[in-house]
Amino acid sequence: QTTYTVLPGDTFSRIARAHDVSLTELQEANGGRREDLSPGDQIQIPTPVVLAPVILPGASPASAIDVRHTVIAGETLYGISQRYGTAVSELERLNPAALNGLEIGDVLVIRAVPTDNGRASAPASSFVSLSDSIGGWPALRTDTLRALVMLPFMLESDTVKGGGYDAKTTRLRDISLEFLHGARWAAEMLRDSGYTVALKVVDTEPDSVGVHAWTDADLYWADVVLGPLRKAPLDSVNEKLRLSVIPQWVLTPQKPEVWHKHPWAFSLEAQPEVGMEQLGAFAALQHAGDTVLLLETRGAGASMEAAFRAGFEKAKADSTFLQSMPANAQFCEGLIAALDTSKLNIIAVPAGRSAQSLVAYVQTELQSADSFPVQLYGHPESRSFEFLERPFLERSHWTSPVSAQTLWSDVDVAKQVQTFRDLFQTDPSLYAFITCEALRETARWQGKPWPIPASVYQQTRWEWDGNLGRWMNRYWTIESFTNDGWFDSLNLED
Repeated sequence: QTTYTVLPGDTFSRIARAHDVSLTELQEANGGRREDLSPGDQIQIPTPVVLAPVILPGASPASAIDVRHTVIAGETLYGISQRYGTAVSELERLNPAALNGLEIGDVLVIRAVPTDNGRASAPASSFVSLSDSIGGWPALRTDTLRALVMLPFMLESDTVKGGGYDAKTTRLRDISLEFLHGARWAAEMLRDSGYTVALKVVDTEPDSVGVHAWTDADLYWADVVLGPLRKAPLDSVNEKLRLSVIPQWVLTPQKPEVWHKHPWAFSLEAQPEVGMEQLGAFAALQHAGDTVLLLETRGAGASMEAAFRAGFEKAKADSTFLQSMPANAQFCEGLIAALDTSKLNIIAVPAGRSAQSLVAYVQTELQSADSFPVQLYGHPESRSFEFLERPFLERSHWTSPVSAQTLWSDVDVAKQVQTFRDLFQTDPSLYAFITCEALRETARWQGKPWPIPASVYQQTRWEWDGNLGRWMNRYWTIESFTNDGWFDSLNLED
């Protein structure tokens, strides 16, 4: 540590940025002091974390390795040198053009030198050689589980006239708080089960001059990173973690290209195509010898329609048929004319939220033609369509895949939810459920013999995807609406 004398106008945030340490580290080094600084005060500056050299799979332990790094927004030579455990002068020697400044997209050569045993010596975190873990699970330290929670609190946002904040800032803060509550909830449950959990929370949004309050040192302090929520910071952090095996949880729906750069990025969200393929197989088995009408929009829901068809074709008997009916996102011309009052009419509408109007059209048409016996199959999102009426769901025996739900009647789940209520005097939101499940799932990777708290929302069935080179959640089961509620029709666990 070094001693720093406070100048007029100094704050902990400014001092932390100037010395490339996180705000949390700086405050912890000074006994938890906050913003009660005065000119002339002396505070301690902790030593920044220097990352170990990066060793890639298959590297020879006898020689240095050249790594290519693509510059992203906000990076500096100093920050890159800290990340790779090298000197700025070495970066400049290997990349003379960098002397003129960095541009987004520049590719830098970085020389990583192995230690005598052929691998980089890791800091006290989950940063180890990639070759140790390809196809396996992250191997976390077995003492304290350190979780970095990255959320858009927008603490540096300016107020609007009247002293409040704009609607966007207010909503982001509310969502961030709900995610944070989920992390605290999981930490409390894990502590009750014998685990030691440390949470560090950072604001992912920059201040008014574009400077972030967190640094790379925060990332490499962690055993697991939860977030960020928004696309741009998520993409940036995903890139920074690319050559580490510090796992990162993607907490919001994002396109794969945003988070697939880091092989140890995980999403609890089950792949909807897998659920629709299972639904197609279920329909084929349930209706052997019948014909199923597939309403095909071939628009935004085309991949769901293709998955349903693939599952159906794999499972169907020779006498079972799938008949395609052209439709669009609003209606399906000729639907009623294709039905038969003398038999059960099986209809599949695999398209999701993009085809809400089509689902509403089908409901209206079948309510008018109530003499037709029907069985309907739909997308997981269809369960949340508020216009669907209970009598219609009951009559059509509406069936869809489901991967996440809270079993409120389960005794263990009820106890966990009560823990949340005791902490925050309210019920958990969807955001709290997601963060809680991510941190709870992370605890498994410590390999301790202690029990993991019961799942409160998201079920998982992890399968290694060789094409993507990562673990993906493929848990789905099938539920149908009958007797005024949703009931499990078939659990497709292998």
